[in-house]
Amino acid sequence: MNLRRFDGIEVFLFDLGGVIIDIDVQRSVEGFADLGFKGIENEISKSHQLGLFKAFERGEIDNSEFIATLKKKVEADISEEQIIDAWQMMLGDFPVERIRILEELHQHYSTYILSNTNGIHLDKFSKMAKGYNHIEDLFTDAYYSFQLGCSKPEKCAFEKVINDAGIQPETTLFLDDSEMNLKAAESLGFKTQLVTKEHSLVEIFK
Repeated sequence: MNLRRFDGIEVFLFDLGGVIIDIDVQRSVEGFADLGFKGIENEISKSHQLGLFKAFERGEIDNSEFIATLKKKVEADISEEQIIDAWQMMLGDFPVERIRILEELHQHYSTYILSNTNGIHLDKFSKMAKGYNHIEDLFTDAYYSFQLGCSKPEKCAFEKVINDAGIQPETTLFLDDSEMNLKAAESLGFKTQLVTKEHSLVEIFK
């Protein structure tokens, strides 16, 4: 990895889903549809959640409240485990080559996660880094929207990271797969990098 191309950068701030871990929101949409939920695709998407899902993402409700509310939305008798399984279906792979990149970066820089996520997803993705007990072991620290009480692209999400981690936006590269989130970061002075399937983390750092 040629780290010289990141001269002036002291900190890397990573989004999680779509950057570090593959996600496929449609899988969860279909999983909920199989359980009898209708129109749920209007509330969850790759880049922005609405209604119940937004409240869950922002930590306004906990796991049990989220599950209980969903159970009331369908007439079918569905279990807590079925709801959890459907919600976690969107979480895909965490390829080893991305782990290797994060390992090397962590040796030379401060590295952080800033992710819009929730307690149920955390339970699964935290254990997805092969060779590590928790994904957080690959980073200096991790910040999750449901714990922060606000989510990207709200500026407060970035401001809480700035204040807690003591980082300078001008020397921090923020990597995300949402242009909306990148614009919010740029307004606070962050350097930014869009991550896509065609321009993946591996392509950016190779």
